[in-house]
Amino acid sequence: MAANLEQFDQSADGLGRYTIDVALPEGHQQGDAKYPVILVTDANILFDMVHVVAHGRFQEGNLLPPSILVGVGYPRDEGLASWYGRRNYDFHGEWDMTDPLGALLQTIFGMMKTADGRPDLVMRAGGYQRFMGFLRDELLPSLAKQYPIDLTARHTLIGHSSGGHFTLRALFDPESPFRRYVAISPSIGTAPGSIQRAEADYAASQQDLDADVFTCCGAVEVDGDPAGAMCQFGVGVTWTATQFGIRQWPSARLHWEVMNNEDHVSIPQRAIATGLRSVHRLRPGVHLEEIKRAQAAKTAAMFNPS
Repeated sequence: MAANLEQFDQSADGLGRYTIDVALPEGHQQGDAKYPVILVTDANILFDMVHVVAHGRFQEGNLLPPSILVGVGYPRDEGLASWYGRRNYDFHGEWDMTDPLGALLQTIFGMMKTADGRPDLVMRAGGYQRFMGFLRDELLPSLAKQYPIDLTARHTLIGHSSGGHFTLRALFDPESPFRRYVAISPSIGTAPGSIQRAEADYAASQQDLDADVFTCCGAVEVDGDPAGAMCQFGVGVTWTATQFGIRQWPSARLHWEVMNNEDHVSIPQRAIATGLRSVHRLRPGVHLEEIKRAQAAKTAAMFNPS
């Protein structure tokens, strides 16, 4: 296991057991500094990618500010079907899954649980509130007791596909602990209408949205196959951009993109790097002055360590 990287299991009532990855920035042992969190859903797939982008082996060359990476994944010993079913529950609000997309996902799940020899498993939705409560009220506070986490900082949430759905849903949650959001290929077609209702409720009760947001999809996944088309990955991106244009929240910052030559499998690697730079206002061609300041600060820290 890499230096400054720890992994352990943590259970949540009503949800089950999670595998938690924590990666600490270089120099965290020095002084009493505390750091924001970059929290990664679907850590089984995404955490290593985020770790390379945000930390890597030579962090001095990384312009992203020091952060503590937290991955929330599912135990490998539970199998692939359990992972598929549990994430569907955690990432979505109420959804009976009787629509064509829900029926298709149930068919895929049926094949997975047969392959795993787990006919007892059931896939459902509706766990958004409980899972968000676990992240906000249990996981982050418990981690702050063990690691130098600043619970008041601008934390980042990253999700892909159904995890992207969760990320957009959290964006419009007034009780979300996050202020930076990277929603990769958000499946707005799952739990249909839930994100739209959350956004409308938020806009009806709030005058501003203090958030840095990056959302994207791959050009190939917009119309590449029926399942992807029903998930409406492209619609999720353009709908979000449209709503930001309508609302004109003073403190909201959004960048969105349809990435050429990327499909649902290939897009995370590219989107994570682009998204993290974007929500930290360090994207080349967009945030030139911020990049210059970050470069100057990194240089000063390298040659004049405190």
